[in-house]
Amino acid sequence: MLVLSRKENEKVLFPHLGIAMQILRVGGGKVRLGIEAPDSVSVVRHEIASDEQLAEFAERLRSSAKNASHEVRNQLHTTLLGLALVHKQLAYNLVDDAEETLARLIDNMTGLDAELGKVQRSASANSRRTALVVEDNSNERRLLAGYLSLSGFEVDSVDDGVKALDYLASHARPDAVVLDMQLPRLGGADAVGVLRSDPRFRGLKVYAVSGLDRGSFRVPVGPEGVDHWFTKPLDPQQLVERINAETWPAVA
Repeated sequence: MLVLSRKENEKVLFPHLGIAMQILRVGGGKVRLGIEAPDSVSVVRHEIASDEQLAEFAERLRSSAKNASHEVRNQLHTTLLGLALVHKQLAYNLVDDAEETLARLIDNMTGLDAELGKVQRSASANSRRTALVVEDNSNERRLLAGYLSLSGFEVDSVDDGVKALDYLASHARPDAVVLDMQLPRLGGADAVGVLRSDPRFRGLKVYAVSGLDRGSFRVPVGPEGVDHWFTKPLDPQQLVERINAETWPAVA
């Protein structure tokens, strides 16, 4: 257990919660706390919080508990009870009791932070990006889809531009579209033009693959065209690294 009187001016970090607490001073019927939190986390004293802020806080806790594991819900419940008890103890000038409760509360928050870390690691391990491969050559399509699958992607594939547009209109948006530029019925350049003119597909990542140089097509690299151009023979690892760099959030 943490003994707060020995931890004054030292920080307690909760990396998965994004919060740091510092015991600045204990005395005079008060415990002075310093709290650092992300900009997205509001820190408001309970006694001066508005009804709207308290309602928002309660709703966020309900939402977090609804989506959390049983253990995390229990930890959230214990944290709330601890905060309420500290507030009541300080109101009655029970400073020693408040110190002890704060120590237990911080221990509990450490446990909550650890549980959230487990949840985040599990989600990361189980998360798979999605890709649509558009390639008319059946052998190339099968090989590239297999490589992407072994690289952590859920992969679907089609063999022409019309099927690609139909797929994108009727399925959840994939993280990446790997698009051959020479396709039957609707070529890659025309398919890109349709996608970039449709607001439903704004920001969709499209990676061109072609045996011809980009100068053979009127397709820019950028928001109005493809995100990157790969010339065959394709190095599939370079493709995977490019998609990872542009579709996965940076790790702090």
